[in-house]
Amino acid sequence: MDKQRLKYLIQGFMDKTLEPVEQRELLQLIEANKEEDFFEIISELIETSGREEISLQDWTEFLSHPVIADIEVKPVAKIRSIKKFYRSIAAAVILLLISFPAYFYFKQSKKTETVTLSSVITPGKDKAVLIMEDGRTIELDKDLKTDEVLSINPAIKSISDGELVYSDNSNRDTKYTGVNILRTPRGGQYRVVLPDGTVAWLNADSELKYPSAFKDDMRQVELKGEAYFEVTSYPDKKWPFIVKSIDQQVQVLGTKFNISAYDDDDFVKTSLIEGKVKVLNENSQKTVFLKPGQEAALDRNSNNMTVYASDVEQSIAWKEGLFIFNNENLYVAMNKIARWYDVEIVYKGDLKDKSLWGTASRNEKLETLLKTLQATRVAKFKIEERRILVMR
Repeated sequence: MDKQRLKYLIQGFMDKTLEPVEQRELLQLIEANKEEDFFEIISELIETSGREEISLQDWTEFLSHPVIADIEVKPVAKIRSIKKFYRSIAAAVILLLISFPAYFYFKQSKKTETVTLSSVITPGKDKAVLIMEDGRTIELDKDLKTDEVLSINPAIKSISDGELVYSDNSNRDTKYTGVNILRTPRGGQYRVVLPDGTVAWLNADSELKYPSAFKDDMRQVELKGEAYFEVTSYPDKKWPFIVKSIDQQVQVLGTKFNISAYDDDDFVKTSLIEGKVKVLNENSQKTVFLKPGQEAALDRNSNNMTVYASDVEQSIAWKEGLFIFNNENLYVAMNKIARWYDVEIVYKGDLKDKSLWGTASRNEKLETLLKTLQATRVAKFKIEERRILVMR
């Protein structure tokens, strides 16, 4: 086979420059040479080009072709540099496998353990519970009769398509100033437009407390779990926006940031995307200021707060419908998966030293996601009802 020609065609596919006749030629070459190192070539191209990611949708369309789906995934040649290894494998294997309909295995192992399951577990969706200021509880789902909610609390403007919208403060009946609680379950997410126009996206297993109308001197909310905020700025007046979470306060005037503050996580993390924020450690009373691209991590065990450069894409990947694992500790990664799919994680053996690399859609079935992770050989997985067994 002319490997240079195949490289040219694959590169053209990656760059979206192939003509229809060249696309057919690429498929014909692959079909005629199924024993050639197809994935090694892709890995090499990604490594030499410096590309770390290819559109999942593009791969899905390309790799779903029966010709390619029949190809066995071969072991990628050894790469001396660990960094290069993960860059190439994360891009060339993880992104490939997530959309591959075939049975995956590495040829050097004649028998590879597969993901065992007893039920199909689907990903999370838009759903939440609204606890109103008078204590009434409303399930926010597709069967909700919006008119009934609006008649109970005129402060609410609309509810539709996974979004709860409040009227702005200037349009407020002063009777409705109590605290509301928006709570997402495991396997749920939701968006709320607050009375000042600030938008908050809630990740799974999260809770946001807020008033139906903000006071004139400050805007304050309380968060448990994870949320991404786009805070409305009011340049003509000093109207700070404060987010209280576990052991900390974040104060801003107008900005975009993400806070992860789950009870079962060791760290409370605040990632700044745009603007400027002040983070207060309530235990030590120490304050740090973040610039865009920085993250403050509050260690809940030592009460120390550290500021470092953050991976912004990874921090807000959940909001964009993705899992992004860039050297993510396996336990931390599995916690994210557990919350989104509403499952329990059980570990067999010590896996604390394991890390994950790669990008995957949060819209995949759990089985598909675990097959992808297992193909990286970091761990093995078994699904029992709504429990995932993680093994060496």
